[in-house]
Amino acid sequence: MRPPPDPATIDTALAAIYPDATCDLLTREPWELLMAAILSERAHELQVNKVMAVLSEHLTSAAAMAAVDHRDLEAVLRQLPLYREKARALVEAARGILRLHGGQVPRTMAGLAALPGVSRAAAAVVLGHAFATPAFAAPPEVRRVLGRIGWVAGQNHAEAEHAIKERFTPDRWVDLSQRMLRLGRDFCRRVSPRCERCPLLEHCPRLGSQRAIDRQDLPTPDRR
Repeated sequence: MRPPPDPATIDTALAAIYPDATCDLLTREPWELLMAAILSERAHELQVNKVMAVLSEHLTSAAAMAAVDHRDLEAVLRQLPLYREKARALVEAARGILRLHGGQVPRTMAGLAALPGVSRAAAAVVLGHAFATPAFAAPPEVRRVLGRIGWVAGQNHAEAEHAIKERFTPDRWVDLSQRMLRLGRDFCRRVSPRCERCPLLEHCPRLGSQRAIDRQDLPTPDRR
């Protein structure tokens, strides 16, 4: 197995295939983005955007969400994975914002991650895309990419953050997170990964080196 690829190689390869690194969650302000980030864990943005179209029409503020019984949200969220837990998380996050921050979405990782129901990945999405604050979001898709290229050994968010922060300057964190998320969904899947088409194949320590060897060992077809 070859050593893990160098950061510049990965950054260049990802930028080439995903030049647009914007967030695909369709929201208008920080509270909506926080709701969408909570809902997006283990769910695709297309699913989340459909749900957000309903929520943002009727629950336009943290105060409105805080007044809701979380069980009343379950029918709206039913198409999403873990919808019961996410319904409770939305209401608890809204109540935390009212209780701790006067109804305003906090602008720091510490403030966001301390809210009930808000993961560090969701907090990083809000910081990066609502407040233009450098942060690295590492949902499962991103952690899987980092593990397969050999930058992390485990699957926790703190390790993923550390791996990126020791390799890249803060101005790269938000774009890298978004591009790795897309790579994890398009190619580096948990089940049936599309390795042969992956733009990082030749740099992948787990597969790329062996594929190169396999191709060299294939017999040359006799064209006579």
